[in-house]
Amino acid sequence: MAKYKVLVVDDMASVRKFIKFGLEKNHPNVEIFEASNGKEAQNFLETSKFDLVLCDWEMPFMNGHELLTWIRNHPTLKSLPFIMVTAKSEKDNVIQALQAGVNGYIIKPFTIEGLIQKMGEVNKKFDRRQYERVDLDGEVTLQFGERVSRGNILDLSMGGLLCNLHRNSPIPTILEKLLCDIKIDNNRKVLGIEGFVVRVQAAEAFIDAEYIKVAVKFLGLSDKKVKELKDLLTSLSQA
Repeated sequence: MAKYKVLVVDDMASVRKFIKFGLEKNHPNVEIFEASNGKEAQNFLETSKFDLVLCDWEMPFMNGHELLTWIRNHPTLKSLPFIMVTAKSEKDNVIQALQAGVNGYIIKPFTIEGLIQKMGEVNKKFDRRQYERVDLDGEVTLQFGERVSRGNILDLSMGGLLCNLHRNSPIPTILEKLLCDIKIDNNRKVLGIEGFVVRVQAAEAFIDAEYIKVAVKFLGLSDKKVKELKDLLTSLSQA
């Protein structure tokens, strides 16, 4: 699975760490590089190819607006996707950034999910739906309360899964927490993933539909589970 390179430019180390940790944990296809101001970012951009820049506005030596202007006037970098990540929320600031050629604008504070969504809007490479969801034929066991259901996985991603359960099986309710065991074969499995139910619907639009579709969003993945899921998705995408 190819890695897409993201340059994070911010003079606050805590912000860079937050973005780096959040993206690497929740987006399996990124490689993060850090710069503390526009000048450092220029050095990166002139020596390596990047797929996206996430940049603060107010920084010493060269601010985000100046870096954006430099990029848009650069002969080979002028089309590089650029998202301004800033506390500047005034309408005039947004207009100024748009006039300078920004592709996206996100205001601090923000969530990693919100940032990933904006990245996907700006550059389809970062839309997780384009590559991380894998159609597959596998087994899933859902444990919720004292009940256990077993079914077939329809698709899997870093964010969750969609499965079919027989209508006579115990069916979890919306927002109910559960544990998921995923098994593709004896060598490829991930066990004990925490999640909660986000959708329950009939698999077919008939009153006697035999199967129920259940969509699960994963919750609070540990680093170990993130790695196991990434490895599983990579093996499936290469199959």
